[in-house]
Amino acid sequence: MEIIQIQHPISDSLKSKMEPCALALGFFDGVHKGHQKLLQRTKDIAKRNKLTFAVMTFFPHPREIINPKQGKMKYLTPMVSKEERFLEMGVEKLFVVQFDPYFSSLSPEAFVSQYIIGVNCKHVVAGFDYHYGRMGKGNMETLEKDGKGKFSVTTVSKMDHVGEKISSTAIRQLLSIGNVNLIPHFLGDYYKVKGMVQQSSLFYKNNQFLKIKIDESYRIPANGVYNVFVDIEGSRFNGVCHQVTYKNNNASLLVYLSNCFIDTSLKQVNVIWLQKVFTKQKEHSDFRKYFVYDEIVI
Repeated sequence: MEIIQIQHPISDSLKSKMEPCALALGFFDGVHKGHQKLLQRTKDIAKRNKLTFAVMTFFPHPREIINPKQGKMKYLTPMVSKEERFLEMGVEKLFVVQFDPYFSSLSPEAFVSQYIIGVNCKHVVAGFDYHYGRMGKGNMETLEKDGKGKFSVTTVSKMDHVGEKISSTAIRQLLSIGNVNLIPHFLGDYYKVKGMVQQSSLFYKNNQFLKIKIDESYRIPANGVYNVFVDIEGSRFNGVCHQVTYKNNNASLLVYLSNCFIDTSLKQVNVIWLQKVFTKQKEHSDFRKYFVYDEIVI
């Protein structure tokens, strides 16, 4: 997958090198089931019409620029994780547009001219609620008109689960109350975050505690105790996770692994959130005793 970083204004030299493509538009935080449907539709159109399968996404989240007082955005899939998901889905070319005040001030017509026609797009695919241009004034009803016949448009309809729209917002809400067991209905899989093992220690026979630092860009579930999987270098372990939040809004996780001890110092791991067990976590001084005697959570 070729990754092309774009900062406004898009250069003429870049535009001149673009082969015809089918282009999926969106922010794609989480790459949830609705996004997957949209990406698969784009892939099918690209294959049928002998076009490059391309995606255009944006960074940072528009909210950081439009409402900076709300602080930095926490993501379901920070950019590196998002890139991995696109690669898994067969994306051939990824445009990552820097969302800044200059880009956000573009009129809908200018966005279409410079960033859709400009990358030699022949077919655009986006969700029914996609908006573009300054103040989001452009929408799927105006997109074909703004394209002036230079490309075709496919609008992907809403997906829902028991009447609720599948969306990044819905997944964030589930995380905020700790209902991680419901996330697969929206995401298509359990929610996971990447982290780095900072410390590991053996405790009570053959049990192990890991202290894992999580990338500050990730959105993490509400405080509590959770059943989790921990993936380490191709192996998967059952664990119990107690979230600890430190200063500067960086998060570390204390994870208990039963009946194993492995050398994990300074290794990258994935933590997969399965189910919340308790809302209120124990104090750190009681935490290890809790896992020894309360095996219901293992």
